[in-house]
Amino acid sequence: MKLTIFLSLLMSICLLPRVGAFGQSDTIGESNNVLQTEVCRGFRQWASGGNQRQTEVCRTFPAPFRPTLEFTNNIQSSEKKACAFNIVGMWRSEATSETNPVFYGFGRDGLVTVYGHVPDALPQDFEMMASVGYKLDDPAAPKRIQFTARRGSDLFRSGTTSMEIVEYGDNGFTTLDAESGSRLRWDRVQTRLYFLTFAARIGAAQPDGAAFAMWTKLDGRKTEIEALGAYLAKDVKGKTGPVFGPIPAQLYNEFTTESEKKSDVMIRLELTEAEFERSHKVFETWEKYSQDRTLPHRDPYLNGREFLTGVAENLNQCDEKLKLHTIDGATATQSPNQQTLEYVRMMRKKNEDLHVTDGNFPADWRPTLLPGN
Repeated sequence: MKLTIFLSLLMSICLLPRVGAFGQSDTIGESNNVLQTEVCRGFRQWASGGNQRQTEVCRTFPAPFRPTLEFTNNIQSSEKKACAFNIVGMWRSEATSETNPVFYGFGRDGLVTVYGHVPDALPQDFEMMASVGYKLDDPAAPKRIQFTARRGSDLFRSGTTSMEIVEYGDNGFTTLDAESGSRLRWDRVQTRLYFLTFAARIGAAQPDGAAFAMWTKLDGRKTEIEALGAYLAKDVKGKTGPVFGPIPAQLYNEFTTESEKKSDVMIRLELTEAEFERSHKVFETWEKYSQDRTLPHRDPYLNGREFLTGVAENLNQCDEKLKLHTIDGATATQSPNQQTLEYVRMMRKKNEDLHVTDGNFPADWRPTLLPGN
């Protein structure tokens, strides 16, 4: 009895892939397209007469799962972090018709302004029809939106109306009215064009030059530009040296069009409204660092390189918009200002197909929210 118990325990513990005579694992074939492995263990057994006998016990198991490269890539793709939702902006729902269009301006202040379309007018000149409050349960990843109207209308019931958000993205979201069971699609409308420019000017002296990022908005009436980075400036004593901060208009205006100078390099990208808003938060963070004198590095070009890298990486939050440049061994030996200027040059080289040339830049653009408008 004791011998039987001992043998049972030994078999359950030691059934591992056999190596050589006593621990080798052999693939013996396929069963229903699954590779199988024979696992064996050998041991000595004493009979009642004192004689020894060699015994081998084998079992067959499926082979260990080995993920393919395609499988691994699919898993990594499915785990990519979704970008935070941003409802701020102008939207249009399926509930309005082409003949009587209505637009909804979601503000950062928790109010939705309802606009009536005015032919041949810019969106900022549309007729304001009503204003109601709104609230998202989670602004970055909402599951429900609540509208509050003091007075009822054809668009919103009086009091509070709550809807589920069943899906959302940068350019649209879908709500579900629990009472009626009806779904409503909301689409973002383009009231502005957005661009981001990486620019650099290589100076004749070392350290010298400028490297910055520039955010540009067109609304059909005016152009707004903000720029931040490293550049040369004079201090209170009149001495010229590199600084990090807001770029003077005189400098960034030289990069609103392509330069023929060999010392200048730029790459201009068109962004969606959501991409622009996300990347602009990097601008706001570093602008505050500059204002509060809490920049992470003493060297302005080190700050410039880290800032530009952060802006570029921010654009790849949801998908790969840019081919990013990483510092290799050769680049690491360069001075901070050389690394920063080289970063912009390599960004242009790696993303040439994304560059918006002067010929393709819509300087006289006007928003067209409706066909034939």
